[in-house]
Amino acid sequence: MRRKLFFWSLALLALPLLAAAPAQAGAKIEIGDDAVIDLGFRLQAQYFSTEKDLDGGGDFEDFDDFIVRRARLRLGADVTDRVSIFLQSEFADDDGGVGGDVRLIDAYVTLKAHKLTNIIVGENMAASLRQNLTSSGALMAVDRPAIVNKNLSWGTRAKYGFTNTNYDDSDAGLRADNLARDVGATLFGSDSITDTLHFKYYLGVYDGVQEGDEDSERYAARVQFNLFDAEPKYYNLSTYLGGKRTLGFGATYDLQNDVAVDLATGKNADYAMWTVDAFADLPLGPGALTLETAWIDLDLDDAARLNFNGDGASFRDARQAQGDGYYIQAGYFISNWQPWVLYEQWSSDGPGDLGSFNALRVGLSYFLKGHNANIKVGYEGFSADRNLSGTSEDSVDSLVAGLYVTY
Repeated sequence: MRRKLFFWSLALLALPLLAAAPAQAGAKIEIGDDAVIDLGFRLQAQYFSTEKDLDGGGDFEDFDDFIVRRARLRLGADVTDRVSIFLQSEFADDDGGVGGDVRLIDAYVTLKAHKLTNIIVGENMAASLRQNLTSSGALMAVDRPAIVNKNLSWGTRAKYGFTNTNYDDSDAGLRADNLARDVGATLFGSDSITDTLHFKYYLGVYDGVQEGDEDSERYAARVQFNLFDAEPKYYNLSTYLGGKRTLGFGATYDLQNDVAVDLATGKNADYAMWTVDAFADLPLGPGALTLETAWIDLDLDDAARLNFNGDGASFRDARQAQGDGYYIQAGYFISNWQPWVLYEQWSSDGPGDLGSFNALRVGLSYFLKGHNANIKVGYEGFSADRNLSGTSEDSVDSLVAGLYVTY
């Protein structure tokens, strides 16, 4: 406990002392009339304090850890004014305990035929909801809400402790070969209808998860409208820190048939997710108010024994992952500070509500140089409707403090 109090006191006292620290933007190198190379990285380092069953006795003990949440290198290049490529790698922990591995998470080519017709082919983020189209370098509440991990790209699951810990009771077990992204093609475009009304759309077909006995593709479609300022790019930000005045409204439908076999029926189970979301970033008094909310519905065909890895034996009750829920988050940016709060809830279709939960986060961010360099501290209280499997506990408290840099 003394260690925690010392650490949090030190973190809070250090925030204003770092105000003069330099921050940098990405480096661009011109290599021809139309050709440009863009080099950059992202590093997010955290001190993480939570509760875990360390001795297998069923009760939680305090657990403290320093972690690298994200470490990425990126390479983008405009080959011509109509063709570009993008590559991005990420550091991942090695289960063998010998350090970590670097994997490629983005690798795609974009053909820019028209502002309404951009064709993106390769390993890319499928458009399944606003949050997975929000840059990880511009997240407001330290990390994403737990329930957005319900989409197929991120494993049809939920993660608590600022998304550092998997909630096994609400996990269908489905994993694509390219976890975090999907391989396929996306048609993307954006335009303005008037000076204050804008839209963008995504249409995609991807490999998805292939654990059933039929070969089916994954399809995703999203449309978004904005009032006042546009959000014209493929990715959004979770907060614009007073840089935009915008209201956004979006809807997404994401589906794939025959993702895996339900051993209870012997039939293939289908995946379907649909979401609606709203976003606001508006000037208010001396600062700017950010609000975001979304409702998510996940359907896994009520599969009671989902053979998630295709081996014909392993299974999970997908009804525990299946269900619906919502999140809402808000922040107020003023003088480089942003207090924020997030609440979310998920109601599963599992027997006895197993897999249902709610979570509350509160925290404070200090921006040394916008989203290029900032410090975030936060608290999360996670509460499940039933005791977490293998334990006598139904709630987890977590604290985090992190330094976030994007170059």
